[in-house]
Amino acid sequence: MAPIKILTVSLITTTLTGLAISAFHPTIAQKSPIRRQHCKTWQEVKSQIQMIYMGSVGATTIPDMPSGFQNGCVYGDHGAYTISLYVLKDNFKPRNIKFDKERLLDSSIPRINGADPNIERQIKRGNILHFFNVCASTGTANFCKGIPKNTSYTKDGLTCLNNLCIQATGITESELVTIWNNAKK
Repeated sequence: MAPIKILTVSLITTTLTGLAISAFHPTIAQKSPIRRQHCKTWQEVKSQIQMIYMGSVGATTIPDMPSGFQNGCVYGDHGAYTISLYVLKDNFKPRNIKFDKERLLDSSIPRINGADPNIERQIKRGNILHFFNVCASTGTANFCKGIPKNTSYTKDGLTCLNNLCIQATGITESELVTIWNNAKK
């Protein structure tokens, strides 16, 4: 019986040693790749944004983003009437905002819960820019009465062209109007 015990212990030891070596040896160990979520910048998704808004506001002009938001991550959300895009300030890494694993409609834009109060807080702090169709719901009917057509305008803290508006803290209205005017060219 002793030889069987020795053989069993030897076999177990050899197997455990082999597993331990393979777990740490770089040529044997196969680590699964870490999946990092690549955020999309405005330029990367601008054509998708054009298609998203084309259905809700007709022929659409999509502007570039102002300085400080050109390389920030873009997230989106949609409700019953409107589609909102949230552009994070370049290098801004939010700590209290939960990102969904879903995508906005059929795009490559990651979805975010636009009703999260932390988003509104970060918009007010100037860390997130809000881009949306302001005249998509009945709740904005008064805002949308008499808005200029094909001319950028500012109203109630928003800078808009037709029905699409940008809400941004810390960016001057004149810079936002210039962005819209450049987009029309």
